[in-house]
Amino acid sequence: MRFARTIALAMTLTGAALLGCSLEASAQTSAPKKVTFRLDWKPGAQHAVFYYARERGYYSAEGIDLQIVSGSGSSDSVKQLGSRAVDLALVDALVMVQGLEQRVPVKSVAAYYQRTPIVLMSPQAKPITDVKQLLGDVKLGSKKGSATFQGLIALLGANNIKLESVKLIDIGFGVQPLLVKQVDAMMGFTMNEPVEAESAGMPIHELMIADAGVNTYGLVIASNDTFIRSQPELVTGFLRASRKAAGEVLGARQATVQSVVNAVSEIDAARELKVLDRTIPFLTGKNAAFGTQTEQGWKVTIQTAQTLGLVEKAPATRDIFDASLLK
Repeated sequence: MRFARTIALAMTLTGAALLGCSLEASAQTSAPKKVTFRLDWKPGAQHAVFYYARERGYYSAEGIDLQIVSGSGSSDSVKQLGSRAVDLALVDALVMVQGLEQRVPVKSVAAYYQRTPIVLMSPQAKPITDVKQLLGDVKLGSKKGSATFQGLIALLGANNIKLESVKLIDIGFGVQPLLVKQVDAMMGFTMNEPVEAESAGMPIHELMIADAGVNTYGLVIASNDTFIRSQPELVTGFLRASRKAAGEVLGARQATVQSVVNAVSEIDAARELKVLDRTIPFLTGKNAAFGTQTEQGWKVTIQTAQTLGLVEKAPATRDIFDASLLK
């Protein structure tokens, strides 16, 4: 009996040790993997989907330790993706097309904005209500090489206006040139610059380029070919968590903005709530859920880029997007 008790005790201790090893091994294998996600610009409520998903633990549940880094424009994001400095990034769709022509190994894995949110903005006191007004004595501000500049090229091309016919002033970023009347109008994103100008006391009139002949995707979530090929489960997990958060944003606006406030210093919650309200309509489209991208949508976007001379040779749609990872 004493021998039997000894064997039983030994088996219990061995079982406990094996269980401990098993739990430790499980913890090691389930440790979240670091994924770096670069924004198109400095953080704001237009990116709230990602901050909200991270704060709610949706990325962690997918085995992802998400690192969100500030951006400095879509062109820089494409370069960062191509060099594998980041795993995922927000990129303007037209800039994506240009990147493919330059053989940067990137693909769109989801559409973030179903249509472009770029606008031609002007003071309500002296509004630009028709693109043809740019042929007059209008000083137009835009940052050359930026996504909004590409939007301007697309807007002019869609309305048969040559760039040389417009009084263009390279103003860099920010709305100060409009506020001090250095320019009469400027390009921007509806959820950014108009809100900034109105917060400074200038009511703004907006002419959406999407309503003036520019039918393209807006921002897309992109990755490099190597990361997609080697870590497809992380890409899918990221998209699944982001889509879950996007589905909750409308019913949790305050909490969504607060997630950005909690993560980013010097953020004005009241202002960012306005930014979020302007962003939400672009996250989905007619019969298109968050992240949806189609071959037809990309054909139109690519055709627009080629027609406007942004690229010489149009890339094949199969090379620019992968819809299979959004499950």
